[in-house]
Amino acid sequence: MKRRIACFFVALTIWLLAGPAVATTLSLTAETPRVSLEGRLEHFADAGQNFSFEAVQAQPFSPLPDFRSLGYGTDAHWFRVKLDRATGAPPHWVLSIGMPELEEVDIWVELPQGSFQHHALGYHRPYDERPLQTRLFAVPFELAEHTTIYFRVRTTNAILVMAELWQPSAFVANETEVNFHRGIYFGILLVAILLYAILGARLHDVTMAAYAGYVASQTLFHLGTNGYLPVLFSSHLPWFTDALPRIGWLGGAISIVLMWDRLLNLRTHFPHIHRLYQFTIFLNLALLPFALMPFLVRAEVLYVVKLANYLNILNFFISMGLLLIFWWRKRRIELVLYFIAFVIPALGTLVNTAANQGYLSQNAITSNLYLIAPLVHVLVMSFGLALRLRQLQHDKATAEQEAAVTSQRAEEQRRFVAMLSHEFRNPLAAIDRATQMLQIKMPVLPPPEKQRLTQIRANVATLSGFVDNFLMTEALDRGSLPMTREVCPLLPLLQQNIHQLGESATERVVLQVLPETASFSLDPTLIGVAISNLLNNALRYSPEGSPVKLLAHLKEDVLYLTISDTGPGLSDEELIKLGSPYFRAASSLGKKGSGLGHHFARRIIEAHGGSLRTESPPSGGLRVEIRVP
Repeated sequence: MKRRIACFFVALTIWLLAGPAVATTLSLTAETPRVSLEGRLEHFADAGQNFSFEAVQAQPFSPLPDFRSLGYGTDAHWFRVKLDRATGAPPHWVLSIGMPELEEVDIWVELPQGSFQHHALGYHRPYDERPLQTRLFAVPFELAEHTTIYFRVRTTNAILVMAELWQPSAFVANETEVNFHRGIYFGILLVAILLYAILGARLHDVTMAAYAGYVASQTLFHLGTNGYLPVLFSSHLPWFTDALPRIGWLGGAISIVLMWDRLLNLRTHFPHIHRLYQFTIFLNLALLPFALMPFLVRAEVLYVVKLANYLNILNFFISMGLLLIFWWRKRRIELVLYFIAFVIPALGTLVNTAANQGYLSQNAITSNLYLIAPLVHVLVMSFGLALRLRQLQHDKATAEQEAAVTSQRAEEQRRFVAMLSHEFRNPLAAIDRATQMLQIKMPVLPPPEKQRLTQIRANVATLSGFVDNFLMTEALDRGSLPMTREVCPLLPLLQQNIHQLGESATERVVLQVLPETASFSLDPTLIGVAISNLLNNALRYSPEGSPVKLLAHLKEDVLYLTISDTGPGLSDEELIKLGSPYFRAASSLGKKGSGLGHHFARRIIEAHGGSLRTESPPSGGLRVEIRVP
């Protein structure tokens, strides 16, 4: 078995590397509807692009054994083929030259009287001026007894030339078949683009949307390399036709990096790699104007292009490695499918690069693998994303079920606590009345007993306030607490709230209202409770005797209230949690409170359509800003 496998790879390598024997003159017959010029072409390299057609006829040409790329460069490359017309051979033939992305192709066909007819074709030249309206560079000609054909190629792409001779009917039939198959190919890619774009929009899934962008960029790129963009935009913006493949290349790099970043949640798991991917996205975005306007490209820009290409390659290998790491941790089959899906086009790109560099000759595998690989990639990736979508739906259903159970439990707990709090009111009121009666009927008591009665009433008042705050918060959350707004003078309202807090608050709170005669539409009872809670917190956590500032001012029909203290302040983590029910910071140890005051104040302000923002300045203390429209 091993010997058979080894023999297969040896044979495949020989087939890839070997070419047919060289023949100098090709004889055409009636029995050959199609003839490949592989092994029939002769070649001459014009390093300075100085030779005219008349001058190049006298130059020595060397035979080309096969269709193999001559690499990249700035030389002009001339090719020649000599044809003989056998007895009975038809006079009319078609010469087709590929690859379709060659930028300038000039063809000289020898006429029966001995002169030459020139055809100027190429990706950069007007499509409407082609003798045959096809994606390939094709010219019809009349075959004499002895005919010589010259053609010159100038391109910045790989110098990869494949030429064939066709009888006209065979050429039309072949192009029809090829275009039909390519139409199915691009149709499948377009369906995939629409599918993932719709899924990404409906599910608000950046991964799906980014993958749709990646497939779209690959489709655009292959439309260019297969010669269909000049067909689609034959008479509209030829510069744009040339720029579209570059846009596709950059768009693909941006989309795939964004997809990996979201799919693998790199911001959470690998923040350094996340920042590298973000830099790659911005770099490719910066190159988009140069893709649209290549005349702006300078040597410095080319260095940036090379850097972007190196980063794209690095990101690919990083993503493949991360996929294997995540698969090893989670053992999820879709991660393996992602890996396989992107290895397939990578192999296609590797073969294509080797062919462009001239290491492999062009044949059925090297010509079509680069085209077939994206289609296989989309099919495998679709299976993997379908598994991911099913997992997302399962996770969503599980989360909704857990949320429903949690909500039900919270509701039951809320009802129980509300009922319990309501039932506390009667005994608390009875205790307060009994204590008050003792103070009235027994005015002469020893000081310790008087202090105990006072302490009992204070504790009852604290517990009653806690119950009232809880029940009012529940009413606000349910929207069952009626709010009545009326125009109130601000200065008397705030002064009354301060006086209700006691003599100490009156001495410490510094009140300023601008202007002093300002009035505003609000619910005075609820706003008074919110202000009292916030002032209580500020007074409780500030040093004894330190001032607490309360500033109120109107600006463009908006009321701003600011409460500032000089307490210990809060950390960033505590500021995030501030306002959550029952949350108390580390500085509250040993101090009275329920953890509902700030939450209650926030809910009242939000019920007025306003907002409450809290910050802890570097100088210390806490600053609460209320904004009520």
